[in-house]
Amino acid sequence: MINIALCGGYGKMGKVLTDFCSDSKDFNVSYIIETPEKCVLTNLGIGIKLIDIIDHDDVDVVVDFTSKKSCMEHLKISIENNRPFLTGTTGFTDDEMEEIRKISEKGRVFYSPNFSLGIFILGKLLNTISSMAKDDYDIEILEMHHNQKADAPSGTALKLRDMLLKGNPDYSTIYGRKGTYEPRKRSEIAIHTLRGGDVVGDHTVIFAGNGERLELSHKATSRRTFASGVFKAVDFLVRQKENRLYGMDDLFRV
Repeated sequence: MINIALCGGYGKMGKVLTDFCSDSKDFNVSYIIETPEKCVLTNLGIGIKLIDIIDHDDVDVVVDFTSKKSCMEHLKISIENNRPFLTGTTGFTDDEMEEIRKISEKGRVFYSPNFSLGIFILGKLLNTISSMAKDDYDIEILEMHHNQKADAPSGTALKLRDMLLKGNPDYSTIYGRKGTYEPRKRSEIAIHTLRGGDVVGDHTVIFAGNGERLELSHKATSRRTFASGVFKAVDFLVRQKENRLYGMDDLFRV
């Protein structure tokens, strides 16, 4: 049994993870760390803080789906107390991601903006296609999420962009086209963001050429898809010995 301290347990993803654990013989949520506004009575009362329970024997790993600020605090607490840390929190800047990489030199950290196998496969397809298509196709990324999602573009859209840039290192990125008054440049990747309703997560990468268009899409209809990937990653992370930053490439290489 792997015991989890779950940060953000009453958010959209947190609720799915706790429900998943209630039906599992392999995973257990020992503690839920939440804001006072969201927190309900647990075995330690209202308003549990990670720092207060991080050294308990029934904490094998910390899982975080919160905000950027809270995630960074929880990451530091976890690594300082020799607890593996996994997060799917998004919205980090390049400097913040670099800080996460440096912290992970002292502990085991798993980060992914998306825990879906389908998105992982989409990324692999992009690695194959992007270098082939660079001279003949315009590349656009379209993403849509529910109306409560705070960061834009999504972390997954940015991850897809990074994969495309590996095959097109001289390309630039733009976000929408408001204020521009010129034809589209071939050497750019445009990201467009939509927000509305209860959309779990849609991502489409468009390769638009002359007389044809190739579209690769991934549409998530249930957060349980992500939850399954999260627990695969948790099981993987607690078995690792090396202190470093792990990701989906490491998970599916095993």
